[in-house]
Amino acid sequence: PELTRELRQAAAQGEPPSCCGLAMGSFEHVTPEGFRVDGRRLHEPRCIRCAVGAAAIGGGSVGVGLGGGLEADGCAIFELGGTKAVAYVYGPMEMRRGMQQHDRATLSCSLSTASFGTAVRLGGGGTRGRDRQSTERSLWIQQTFEHAILLEQYPRSQIRLYVHLLQSDGAGVAAAINAATLALADAGIPMRDTVSACTAGMLGRRAAVDLSRDEEMAGGAQVTMATLAGARKVSLLEVESKVPEGMFAPLYETALTGCDAIALQMKACLLEHATQSFSLRMSLRSGQKS
Repeated sequence: PELTRELRQAAAQGEPPSCCGLAMGSFEHVTPEGFRVDGRRLHEPRCIRCAVGAAAIGGGSVGVGLGGGLEADGCAIFELGGTKAVAYVYGPMEMRRGMQQHDRATLSCSLSTASFGTAVRLGGGGTRGRDRQSTERSLWIQQTFEHAILLEQYPRSQIRLYVHLLQSDGAGVAAAINAATLALADAGIPMRDTVSACTAGMLGRRAAVDLSRDEEMAGGAQVTMATLAGARKVSLLEVESKVPEGMFAPLYETALTGCDAIALQMKACLLEHATQSFSLRMSLRSGQKS
């Protein structure tokens, strides 16, 4: 009753509910029984769907951003609920003289979002802000994979990574990183470990894994985490909004557990792709012998 009275007073004064110390919209996003609007519990990620290879994703061998119809060396698609990311990998390929690193490959990354892929409306100057945000997040992904890829095996060459968010319903950067991991594996690029990513955020005073866009807009503290799955080593940790005192540890553990769950799904997808590719090769060899 006291909290309800405070909320009513805040509304009458035109102030957001967050002024009372709670994330705006927390009541709508979590029921007293611990269920979210979409039926998930706080520790449950959304439905995961992924596919590896041009044939599996619908013949997407023409990449994003390169033009000229250059065929990708690896591609994959990753869906996390209503968020969908497709990634293309080109390389290792020759690099211009003067830009080469003599002891390792150079990795570049570009993240873009389809104009129809998000429900957020941009006001004046929104395009410039979106471009700045896209550049910043591209750098996050690049730095994450610079630590994961064995770049020293490809000196004086370059690897280009393009990720396109076709739909963005929360956890867009995490989905982009997961799609990139699958595409790099499809391209045969060696990595130290599987990179998986997930988000976590505060809904009210409880930590929840894999926020949807509506939950992200609730105004609570959020983290985006990427890990090397086998070692559980964090390679990216971005914190948005101020984390309430004593709540960082629950947020951290929730995101880490989410990364573990997503990594299992990704490994299963890669194993299925490898099994199908091996079966296809064996069938082709049998046909040639006969």
